[in-house]
Amino acid sequence: MKRSAVVAGSFYPSSASRLKESIEMCFKSSLGPGYVPSKPYEKSQKNLAIIVPHAGYIYSGPVAAHAYAEAAKFGKPELVVLIGPNHTGFGPQISVWKEGEWETPLGSTEVDIEASEIFLNSCDEAAENYEAHMNEHSLEVQLPFLQHVFSEIRILPICIFPVLIKTCEKIAKGLDTVASNRNSVLFVFSTDLNHYESEEITKRKDQMAIEKIIAKDPVGLYTVVARERITMCGLATVASLLFMKHFGKPRLLSHATSADVTKDRTQAVGYASFICEPA
Repeated sequence: MKRSAVVAGSFYPSSASRLKESIEMCFKSSLGPGYVPSKPYEKSQKNLAIIVPHAGYIYSGPVAAHAYAEAAKFGKPELVVLIGPNHTGFGPQISVWKEGEWETPLGSTEVDIEASEIFLNSCDEAAENYEAHMNEHSLEVQLPFLQHVFSEIRILPICIFPVLIKTCEKIAKGLDTVASNRNSVLFVFSTDLNHYESEEITKRKDQMAIEKIIAKDPVGLYTVVARERITMCGLATVASLLFMKHFGKPRLLSHATSADVTKDRTQAVGYASFICEPA
């Protein structure tokens, strides 16, 4: 199975040269880390997890760049597990792209069949499914960053519907099993934070969610999101990380909103990036 890029030309440039320029601009941006990370060639010696946003690069790319720059300091992962929300409504609750390759303007990246099977065998509710991924952007927009920073990698794409918190525990169990079988994995969890309220409200709601994330409190995150009506699209995605036993507490790297770019303070979307090391 081969997945072609579907949001090239909208979320990020469709030509390889312009895409490379766009990624480097995200790193150099005043909202980004301020530098382009050196390409690591040594293998990473431990597993890492990051949380990154998935809007168009012009809006959230600099925030995501903080996490990729930080991850690059640890070396090159042998496997990248991509976990993101299902925005399209297609497929089962937990959809795994089991085999084949994903294409972007920067080239093709192979899916790790062995890792796919490990996760499918250790998470009862996960299913092999391709339809859920075909038009989903939350994972695709991460791949050019990964290709640019790390070059050759293998991936395991997992797409998640909004699910009950008990299901997040099952996802975490499957991810912990992958982590226990490999020692050079980068887990990439994708979410945007509050959507389309004033910048003031969005920042306030984002902060409540951020506090639960850095406390590694998945139950508290689910509770505050429901109570405060925080429109965080990757709630289940992030909660799955927070349930993982393999990792300690996430560290906040960057937080911004779309208003930092558009200057429209009336309807802002929140973005944040985090990194998480083994417990």
